[in-house]
Amino acid sequence: MLNNLKKNLCISKDKSGHTANCCSPMLIYVLIVSMFLSSCSGAMNSPAAVNYIYTYTMTQPQKNDKLIFRDNYLFIQFFIDQSAISFQLQNVSGASMSIVWEKVSLGVNKRTFAVRNTSTFYSLGNSAPLPLAIPSLGYIREIVIPRENVFVKKEKWVEKEFFLTNDRGSQRYKKAITGMVGSEVTLTIPVKIGEIIVEYPFVFKVSAVTPLPSNVLPPVKSRPPVPKTNLQEAGAGSDLVPIMIAAGVFGVAIYLLSQKKTPAADL
Repeated sequence: MLNNLKKNLCISKDKSGHTANCCSPMLIYVLIVSMFLSSCSGAMNSPAAVNYIYTYTMTQPQKNDKLIFRDNYLFIQFFIDQSAISFQLQNVSGASMSIVWEKVSLGVNKRTFAVRNTSTFYSLGNSAPLPLAIPSLGYIREIVIPRENVFVKKEKWVEKEFFLTNDRGSQRYKKAITGMVGSEVTLTIPVKIGEIIVEYPFVFKVSAVTPLPSNVLPPVKSRPPVPKTNLQEAGAGSDLVPIMIAAGVFGVAIYLLSQKKTPAADL
């Protein structure tokens, strides 16, 4: 772009119609400074990106703004962050209880997913979480996320959010985010109580979307410890191959040089 400006502004024609170069170092300096100031002005005037936090209310099986549910069998409280649902479930029945994990599902605006839980959160496979017996008055703390929303990218575990939470300084994104009020996240938990399976469908509706001040970060997400992935282990192993080869060649060279040389006459 700068070259085009120099070409257009620094070439003129004399009276005979021949072109002449009229550029001076000062003119080039002025052009560069003008372009720099113009680009800085545009960057300063662009709106800053804003983070948003979603507030939910439970609408089923019963309405509750604190995301708490209780019946004769269990007491459960939920917390929903950008991409997962955490909960504490207590068995208030007199019988043993367990979650039927292979049938648990999580939905985002009607799209339904199989889930990962604490034990499979960073698993590279697709196996369902194993059931865990919860005795009477015992409790568990769990986290569930759509199975396909946790994956390895560039040797790092990343998560896909339920909904967009950063407007990137765009009015279009801002409108889309604030328009998410009324969206739904659903969680269906089949629970085995004694020998009977009871299905609990929970529905959470977005009741508000609030922009965060620029000096406030989104809440910290509670997650299991991140393990070292197989991809990272493979990468580390592949880095060792050239070193091992070089060490092997070096070792062979030392061995050959250390051997007693046989005179040609003795051959």
